[in-house]
Amino acid sequence: RKLASFDGSSSYYARLKSFRNDTDELADCIEKVADKLDRATHSSKPGMLLGQIQSGKTRGFVGVIAAAFDRGFDIALVVTKGTKTLSAQTVSRLTADFAEFVEEDEVMVLDIMKIPGKLTRSELSRKIIVVAKKQKRNLEKLIEFMKTEKSLHNRKVLLVDDEADLASVRFVRKRGESTINQGTIAGQLDELRDLADSVGVAFLQVTATPYSLYLQPEDYEDSASGANCVFKPKRPAFTELLPIHDGYVGGNHYFGDHDLSDPLSKLIVYVSEQEQDALRKPDQRRISSDRVLNSPNTAGIRRAITTFVVAAGVRRWQQGETGEKEKKYAMIIHNDTQKSAHAWQDQVLDWIFQAVREAAENDHDALRPMFDQAYDDLEASVTADGGKMPPRDETFDVFVDALQDDDVLVAKVNSDEDVLALLDSKAELRLRTPYNVFVGGNILDRGITIPNLIAFYYGRNPKTMQADTVLQHSRMYGNRDLRDMAVTRFYTSRGVYDRLYTINGVENALRKAFQNKTHGQGVVFIQTDASRRIKACAPNKVLLSDLVSVSSDGMMLPSGFDTRGGSHMGAVQGKLEKLIKPEWRDSGEYISVDPKVALEIIDTIEGSMEFDDTEFEWDAMRSLIAYYT
Repeated sequence: RKLASFDGSSSYYARLKSFRNDTDELADCIEKVADKLDRATHSSKPGMLLGQIQSGKTRGFVGVIAAAFDRGFDIALVVTKGTKTLSAQTVSRLTADFAEFVEEDEVMVLDIMKIPGKLTRSELSRKIIVVAKKQKRNLEKLIEFMKTEKSLHNRKVLLVDDEADLASVRFVRKRGESTINQGTIAGQLDELRDLADSVGVAFLQVTATPYSLYLQPEDYEDSASGANCVFKPKRPAFTELLPIHDGYVGGNHYFGDHDLSDPLSKLIVYVSEQEQDALRKPDQRRISSDRVLNSPNTAGIRRAITTFVVAAGVRRWQQGETGEKEKKYAMIIHNDTQKSAHAWQDQVLDWIFQAVREAAENDHDALRPMFDQAYDDLEASVTADGGKMPPRDETFDVFVDALQDDDVLVAKVNSDEDVLALLDSKAELRLRTPYNVFVGGNILDRGITIPNLIAFYYGRNPKTMQADTVLQHSRMYGNRDLRDMAVTRFYTSRGVYDRLYTINGVENALRKAFQNKTHGQGVVFIQTDASRRIKACAPNKVLLSDLVSVSSDGMMLPSGFDTRGGSHMGAVQGKLEKLIKPEWRDSGEYISVDPKVALEIIDTIEGSMEFDDTEFEWDAMRSLIAYYT
């Protein structure tokens, strides 16, 4: 719908909402965030727009920018993950969504590294959106821009920190020193917040993995760094949950509890840790070109590739049957971070494809066992989903043709440049053939959109997993055609699956607590696992935080204290005599009491204790009662 039909309207968001066909639920969320940013926060107290992995967070904060313009904000500064890919995606998205505003000279979208010289008076009179990477040189230029453009100094600023838990919060203690300083990017963002503070800056954090931000103190001690420096607060003052659209596929699809009759029960395929270790570094005693089709160390990856090609063929046949356009499909192999490992995996894949192509050309029957395993697996989930399968022999012919004709494209992606070369006009990974296999590591995480992803081979297995990092690897989450889910597979070891299952539980618990408003007293609860094989985030993000560990079989009680004496203690005892009923005393059993009474008892007892060189987290104790009741 054209914005021109809204001539005369001064509302930026109402026009954008109609143009994008935003749902009422999303619009309500956007307006709430903009209201709170306008009234309840300033640069010292950020707000949080909390989404899920690939759940439409960019759409959300673009809407907030428009709604902020309606409330008198003139400038939006958007900082993104420090890669060219995400920066390009963000500029592309903002330019597309605000296209007609830009055409009408109402809004200007700028990449900080591509500003065309000094801006004119006409340009400076518009609403301005500037995008910068969270990278030292980019932020230096953004700070310089805000300092030198004098006409911007008295205008209201909205600072949007996309992927706000990445680089924006990091503390460093130099070896041999007790002082703690911020990382470079975090310090530059604080400087940016200070620049605009004189006229009022609203600060919005946007992420799907907020653990490190909620684990920050409400305010940092002035002496925390041991220098004449006060860190700007990074803990959110409010949180709004981004509504999830009907087409969203997330952790509960992959790691929920599903009946065997549910097609989602077929999503997970276990592979051996031995295989995933063999794929980490070259060792032809474990994997070699002459044994690549029958080695146990390639069984999982062979199955993953075969099933992916067959699955894409099944979906394309289904689309042809219903007159739809036949789509192209993607698979990811993410087993390691090291480029040397990616090169080895690329070599192994090359051997596999050489072997299967040779069989496709010379001995079709040699491929039958691999194909039949894949077809039978897919038939079970497609049938359970109420779908139709193409005839087996016809599917086999398509499978063989795909291998013979080199239709399966394998691309190694382990640098910014690799990703940029693969992006399409929408800043998504371009699918060049019906069957696209991407081999990579961390570069395939935040901000990378991979359309029609139906196969994911995941082997990252550190001793301790960081929940925020692992969740960002989950590129299979997002807006997916639910019919694709019947042929989608996730390949990993049982040990990794168990930890991913736990991380999904952690994620659900955090969001449920916000929905139920059980976070309080300045305390946020973030779950972990009893075996301590999962942590919420990197330790350097929470160096200045007071963290309290609570286990299901432990108690949180004060220790190392003295009781006060004299009349003060007499008053405390008198109050406790009234609060603690006689029948509760000396029973030898636990007694259930109303939470309000329990909190009143704790408040009273707190006043009776003195601590010399220790502290007790009374607020954490109170919050535990609220959390569990």
